[in-house]
Amino acid sequence: MVHLKRSLLLLAAILAIQFIQPDGLFAANRRAKAKPKPKAKAGLTAKSALVMNMTTGEILFSKNPDEPIAPASLTKILSLYLIYEALGEGRVRTSDIVYVSSNVSRVDGSRMRIRPGSQIALGDLMKGMAVVSANDASVAAAEYIGGDVDEFVRRMNVKALELGMTGSHFGNPSGLREEGQVTTARDILTLSCAYINRFPQSLQMHSLPVFEYGRRVRSNTNHLLETNHYVDGLKTGHVAGSGYHLVVTARKNNSRVVAIVLGSRSSGARFREARNLLEQGFKAVQAPVSAKRMAGVEVMRAGSGMESGRKSTGGSGDS
Repeated sequence: MVHLKRSLLLLAAILAIQFIQPDGLFAANRRAKAKPKPKAKAGLTAKSALVMNMTTGEILFSKNPDEPIAPASLTKILSLYLIYEALGEGRVRTSDIVYVSSNVSRVDGSRMRIRPGSQIALGDLMKGMAVVSANDASVAAAEYIGGDVDEFVRRMNVKALELGMTGSHFGNPSGLREEGQVTTARDILTLSCAYINRFPQSLQMHSLPVFEYGRRVRSNTNHLLETNHYVDGLKTGHVAGSGYHLVVTARKNNSRVVAIVLGSRSSGARFREARNLLEQGFKAVQAPVSAKRMAGVEVMRAGSGMESGRKSTGGSGDS
């Protein structure tokens, strides 16, 4: 009898608690049944990555955006920025004939194989840099624009600071490994957006499927141009010890998205990862504002430090 009374009292107490706080007892069960929150995409081997909606300036995904890394051939975006700037100011023309010095024979990696003492149009050097990542073309163009490579590199670093690339330093115009040459995903995003916004005509060159020089016809190093019709740039890069890089940009439904992947473990991985980030980026752009996120990273505004290279709140050979 005593045991029965105790059991009845215990049951009454439980029912009373449930009646007063109905959410308390079953909250754990409801949480268990709720859909899990999105997590960072599995298999992202890139050391750092960023995805931006260039139309609005929103950062849609961020992974180690300020981690230093060798820029490899992404350096050529800055070199081409200075060349386009010189074109815009009327100091040079794409039809200008460049006399190639012996210095082009001292660079390795990807090349156009231009011969010392030969002549070539500046526009062809630019295409070689953008399409096949030609290091010899970078040297020849730098000497023509800057007078010599050292002066051109000085201008590169001045321009980098003007753009707010405070985590970067450059030692040559091609991106071949050099002591102290370093950048970050945030700085590359800053550079890429400034380049596209100021020189939108450059995308016509970066999206060329092939480049022909002499008797050789070579495909664009950005293989996403072959499989994604809305992709129109921008640049690949690879250097031993840092991995494989890619800046890819595309325009769809009046929105432009740019994705940066730095330090992927293989060439194939960088293309797969960049393509996936790009596709997720467009999905996030099209989503309602309240749900606009990808890979578990909240939307951030570029104005919270992107221009100056500071951390934004909430951010977490060559080919």
